[in-house]
Amino acid sequence: MIKLHYLNNSCSHRIAWLLEELGVGYDVAVYQRLPETGLAPDELKAQHPLGKAPVLEDGNLKLAEGNAMILHLLDRYDPDQHFTPPSQTDDYSNYVYWLSIAASMFSANLLGMMSQKFDFGAYADYAKGQVALYFNHVEQNLQGKTWLIGEQLTGADFAMIFPLQWGINQLNPADYPNIVRYIQQVESRPAYRRVAEKTGCELNLKQF
Repeated sequence: MIKLHYLNNSCSHRIAWLLEELGVGYDVAVYQRLPETGLAPDELKAQHPLGKAPVLEDGNLKLAEGNAMILHLLDRYDPDQHFTPPSQTDDYSNYVYWLSIAASMFSANLLGMMSQKFDFGAYADYAKGQVALYFNHVEQNLQGKTWLIGEQLTGADFAMIFPLQWGINQLNPADYPNIVRYIQQVESRPAYRRVAEKTGCELNLKQF
């Protein structure tokens, strides 16, 4: 049985969305951020040596890191590869590329957020510009496409959605119509909406 350790207002949401799209049965343990710090409670940190959310248990396997969870779930529970492009194709290589970009965007978003709160000195312009750098790249890639890889929803989209939902709050959404459309498209999917019903949590990333 799969169990997802889910932290509110976190990238846990995208893993629950993938589980819903796959139609896989799973249990969810919901943890609330500490109101005084916004950090995860000790009960969640105790679930994995890295102390981060989410944590996925699948039988005897326990995983942290969102992209690892996405690849694991697609390997085990998507045998017809509905969410993975065929191997040895340009689409597959782009799929791997956007999975990597999604991981990099976490660092860019964090850097941008910290640059708004702390004096980075000579490093400030670079730090502030990283979010826009990545968003401009994604915006251009989505031009004329439904999903990151084209018409197929893939694991790259599950990886990318949270960094986009988070980072857009640091920018002017009007400058990124393709990304705004993309986020709305994800958030309107029935499987995505079921996550809030199952967890009792809605994403509210404007505080970050």
